[in-house]
This record gives sequence, structure tokens and C-alpha cells, in this order.
Amino acid sequence: MHNISEQVRGGTVCLSKAGLVVAGTTSKARTNAPNGAGVDFAINGKIYHLPDADNNIVFTAATQAALTTCLYLVCIDYANTITVIKGTEVVTADLTAGKIALTWPMPTVGLCPIGAIKVVATAVFIAGTTALGTGNAVTYYDLFAVPDTPITS
Repeated sequence: MHNISEQVRGGTVCLSKAGLVVAGTTSKARTNAPNGAGVDFAINGKIYHLPDADNNIVFTAATQAALTTCLYLVCIDYANTITVIKGTEVVTADLTAGKIALTWPMPTVGLCPIGAIKVVATAVFIAGTTALGTGNAVTYYDLFAVPDTPITS
């Protein structure tokens, strides 16, 4: 992956704040851009737009163990199809104690990261089924690109 300061052609980045929040269907999330118009993003140097919509971020049925923390990367392609990529879950107590870091999942080619959702599961969390925030701590991140450093606590 290239640093934005390197002179390269193309570029895959999110150009505006996605405003990720829980959706009307609480097992899903949505974009709620503060600009009121939606999310602008670039894939390989071409600019695209995603209008805000309720329930537009749908998790696939991945299971996260109780007492773990995991990052879910929210990505979009040129056709406005949103994909959620599950990261590697870590034991929450080890993360809190600084024994392990929480790494960001990486998007595949053709996907632009627009945000991430961190789930701290107190019970088993089944993505796409379990309501976000019900008994679990959930943090939403708006991204320009995948951060270059992991979360350390």
C-alpha cells in the first residue's frame, strides 16, 4: 500500500466523512454523512458517490467469541456495493492490558475503506444477527484509508 505522499497514479481513499451509526435494523449499520449528501470516495483515481441510506451496511454471518474485541472494516466498490470485512478477534483483557494489539483488516483490490466498527463482545456476537450495542460496546470509525497503526488498548 502506498503512502499518500508518494507520487503514484490512482488512489483509493474515502473523500468525505461517512458518519457510520447503528441503523434502523439494529443488527445493521448505516452511513449518515454529516454533509447531508452522502459519501464521496475514489477507487483507482476515479471518484464515486454513495447516497446515505438506512440499513445499507449489512454484516455477513461471522461469529465473534465472548470476551473478545474485533474490528470490522466497512468497504465499498465502484457499484456502491458495501462489504464488511471481519478482522482478527483478540481477547479483550489482553488488549486492555497492552499485551496484544488490535490490527486493522485489509480491503481487497477494488474496495475502498470508508469506516470501521469495533465490537467489544461481552457475549457471543453474531454479525448480522446480534444487535449492535446490545450488551456489547461498539465504536464507529470514519476512515480516509486503513490506519497504519493498530489499536493498542
